[in-house]
Amino acid sequence: VFVSVKELREFTKTIDELQVVFLTVIMCVLAVERLANNRGTRLTLVDGFMQPHLKAYGRKLERMDQSRKDARVFKITVWDPKQRSVDWPRFQVGVIYELKKIHGLKFYHDILQGSVQAVGPTNPGIIKEYQDFETANRARADQPDAAGPDENAGENDREELTP
Repeated sequence: VFVSVKELREFTKTIDELQVVFLTVIMCVLAVERLANNRGTRLTLVDGFMQPHLKAYGRKLERMDQSRKDARVFKITVWDPKQRSVDWPRFQVGVIYELKKIHGLKFYHDILQGSVQAVGPTNPGIIKEYQDFETANRARADQPDAAGPDENAGENDREELTP
């Protein structure tokens, strides 16, 4: 489980581009943008522990040059469920989310990006919302298999890699 953009960036640099990896992050939403094709949502995430300071941190990021700002955020595309009858998730700025089964990690102009398929009948529990970072950490610690493989991964999927 990654809670820091810096640690996630360092880990991503060590994996092979063709390697199939599913990750979990607990991070805070800095910005939410609905995709132009209306099939998903792009989230800009920052370290989960920045939640109490999010407004000030957001202003600080706005003043930074683009390359320094890009190194401090993680952009993830949350694709809508394949069944259009299932409501797509709505995200809020300043809220902590645990996102599981993130895949397709890559750098695009030094911005770390990834994607995840939104909750549907075939993959429940992929996205969890928490009031604050401490609550998310406690919930994660209470799970007996917190450091183990992703229990939702298919037979052909590799185990979730944790730092």
